[in-house]
Amino acid sequence: MDEELQILQSIGAQKIYEATHIPIKYVQSMLHGSFEGFSKVQFIGFISILEREYQQDLSELTRSGLRYFDEKKKQSVNEGLFVVAQKKRGNKSLYLLIIIAIFVVALLLKFTLFSDKVLEAPIDDTLIENVTKNIEPLPVAIIEENNTTLETNTSVDDFNETIEETIVEIVKPKAIEKSFKIVSKSKVWFGYIDVRTNKHYQRVMRGEKTLDPSKTWLLLFGHGYVNMYVNGELQKFSSRSKVRFLYKNNKLTPVTIREFKKLNKGRKW
Repeated sequence: MDEELQILQSIGAQKIYEATHIPIKYVQSMLHGSFEGFSKVQFIGFISILEREYQQDLSELTRSGLRYFDEKKKQSVNEGLFVVAQKKRGNKSLYLLIIIAIFVVALLLKFTLFSDKVLEAPIDDTLIENVTKNIEPLPVAIIEENNTTLETNTSVDDFNETIEETIVEIVKPKAIEKSFKIVSKSKVWFGYIDVRTNKHYQRVMRGEKTLDPSKTWLLLFGHGYVNMYVNGELQKFSSRSKVRFLYKNNKLTPVTIREFKKLNKGRKW
């Protein structure tokens, strides 16, 4: 079973019906690889709706369905079940409309399959290395009194005699507040994995989702029209295809399918 069909199964037939208005019995049949009960034209049309709504490449399911209808047609011919065309003009017009509909759906399907290619971005090998933080010495401010300047070679006794009161102010650098937030203005399937515990989570979201910034996450999106905020800094992405990321040590990096599987114990999801 391919990854795209697994994603649709995780969403569920009821939610797909509510979003697409495809009759639920047909949704259930397609999700379980069954093509009985509806025609080839209906099947192609429903596949086109699902790909457009959820941004998924269902080419493998499409090929399985077309093989089923081709085999069904051959079986009917072998058993001698021939359909005799009626000579009425009305039927000729109906057949012509069906042929035109099949041609239009085929063009839409071809366009979708060739346009939804997976865009992969190379991963930086330095991801695996820990980030070294440089700590700079704390500045010390000394307030002078009576316009007297303290020389570098002044002794402790001279210092006490010259300056009656010294105020030392230690300026500590403000700690950066860590945060990690995902924002999507359109509906998208979102899967995220806690790398340390290998726990998988998934949801169909629109709006905001906040994750624990102290953890290491693997992220998978059904499409790449998402924005992400790392410590309040915006990172924008725009892609029609599925995108994958690694979030580690407050750093977000796109990863390839190969790197994603390597970090996910050899699995695509």
